[in-house]
Amino acid sequence: MAWYAKPRGGYNLYSVEAITNIFNYRSEFSTWSLESVCGMLGNVQAESGFNPWRWQGDRYGTGRGYGLFQFTPASGYIYLSGATPNLSVDSITTGATPEDAVRQIQAFRTNELGKWVSSCWRSYWSTTTYADLYAYRSQVLARWGSGNSISIAEFSEVTDIYDAAFIFLACFEGPQYPNINVRNQNAANVYTILTGDPPPTPPEPPTPPPPEPPSGDFDINKFLIYTQRKTKKKVRRFYNE
Repeated sequence: MAWYAKPRGGYNLYSVEAITNIFNYRSEFSTWSLESVCGMLGNVQAESGFNPWRWQGDRYGTGRGYGLFQFTPASGYIYLSGATPNLSVDSITTGATPEDAVRQIQAFRTNELGKWVSSCWRSYWSTTTYADLYAYRSQVLARWGSGNSISIAEFSEVTDIYDAAFIFLACFEGPQYPNINVRNQNAANVYTILTGDPPPTPPEPPTPPPPEPPSGDFDINKFLIYTQRKTKKKVRRFYNE
């Protein structure tokens, strides 16, 4: 299918143009997990509205962001061999093609511009202000990464859309403010478009088993009363002495 592009603005998520570009995108990443693609596209929606010709803030400037992924500065991408960018926000310039999207995808997938930050965090994100997000980062790296980092290849195998949305946000996009909730919702919407179903609900964390009681004659009735009242009496009081 042909790609859609326009000089300014993004596409509404449920427009023909956006949905066509989403399926084109999925085709380009056919060997990647569905979830990693959805997480990535949740970020693409936030960055460019699925418009390959999108300029940051709808203002032209080689120091600004450009394209599906908002390559910044744009000068790093638009002069690459094979790139066919649109160099205006008011008209279509000579040589520009919507299929520039494919070249952008290639530049991302091969990390041609060295934009992937494998540490999955940004130095300008305060670990105090975003303490919960930083703790989540540790969990994500433990699930999908290698030690304290994650590669594009490892990202391509992620099977949780929300983990994928965070990884792409932290490793590639790196906005000033990590607005993860918006990107999570975008990723969930893209999942529904691609599959026809809502994304699976993340499983509840397992409830840890109660501690093993000390040896002795255990009084279950006393223990249940204690549990219901949530007092702070010692376990030894539940034993007949």
